[in-house]
Amino acid sequence: MRLLALTLLAAPALGLGAPARADDLRIISIDVEGGAATLYITPQGRSVLIDTGWPRGRGGPRSGPGGPPVPSSPASAERIVAAARAAGLTRLDHVIVTHYHIDHVGGFAELATLMPIGEVIDHGPNREPLPAGLSPAAAASAPATVYPQYVAARAGMKHRTMQAGQRLRIGGLELVAVHSDGVLAPPQPGAGAAGVGCDEPATMAENGGEENPRSLGLLLRWGKARIVSLADATWTLEHGLVCPRNRIGRADLMFADNHGSAVSNPPALAASLRPRVVVFNNGPTKGADGVVLERYKALPGVAVWQLHGATRTPAANTAPERIVNLDPFGNANLAITVSREARITIRNPRNGLSETYVP
Repeated sequence: MRLLALTLLAAPALGLGAPARADDLRIISIDVEGGAATLYITPQGRSVLIDTGWPRGRGGPRSGPGGPPVPSSPASAERIVAAARAAGLTRLDHVIVTHYHIDHVGGFAELATLMPIGEVIDHGPNREPLPAGLSPAAAASAPATVYPQYVAARAGMKHRTMQAGQRLRIGGLELVAVHSDGVLAPPQPGAGAAGVGCDEPATMAENGGEENPRSLGLLLRWGKARIVSLADATWTLEHGLVCPRNRIGRADLMFADNHGSAVSNPPALAASLRPRVVVFNNGPTKGADGVVLERYKALPGVAVWQLHGATRTPAANTAPERIVNLDPFGNANLAITVSREARITIRNPRNGLSETYVP
């Protein structure tokens, strides 16, 4: 991989991307404070949003006792709509809800009131029962509570369940479900080589809740470019994706699984997919665990980007110029363009840095 770097003038915090060539795919990794919301826009203006962040009032850093007041911050749905409108969109053609944890589905109901949605896609019903003994506050945020609210909010909209192995074509953009509802898809065309590092432990008991391994994980293809977005897939599922055979193949661009959590991102996944660029859609205190940051940084030739500096393990953060928000209360987005030849350009609106990665 060759890297071309160019420092540009500072740009607005919406993160619209480096100037895209006529046939480039635009991607906006929207900062929803440790939740997930990533917007894909084709040259024809077709759009796919993967996940919707938190409900209003949730997410973001919190000040400790005696600390400074937390500044007011837009809700996840408002941030998504602002980014979409700034990119020239008046509607979202497809919204994919990967699973029913509140940091992924929480913004859906409000988003549906703010911008028209053409189609909603998910993995099927919630699979995470309400645990016994939860406090009322915890129960209100649990998937068993949130899922019926999501179903009510999508009433009247076109809806589909995307099963493992199924494909969705949106112009020249192809999305393949490499896992859904805990089921792995068969190897992708050209994949199937032996995985790397498969002698590591294949399972981990902790998964952060059953909806995580039930996530809808995607391989997106744009020409020769391969983009991997596995939502909150966890260790055991991820290991099965690449061991004993790599079902996905190589990645050009990858979004770190589960925000970069250590219950996900096993070494075999990183070594087998060998992404050229990895993006952590983390918050200042959520995701981007130090061991995972170090794991991806150790890959030869990989560029690691973060939406926020991780305050729990600051020594493991990527280079400061590749962190979009150094201020924990910042809310700038990361702008990405991808060519059909797999040329990736990433632009940091905080400092104007633009880097292009050539295969």
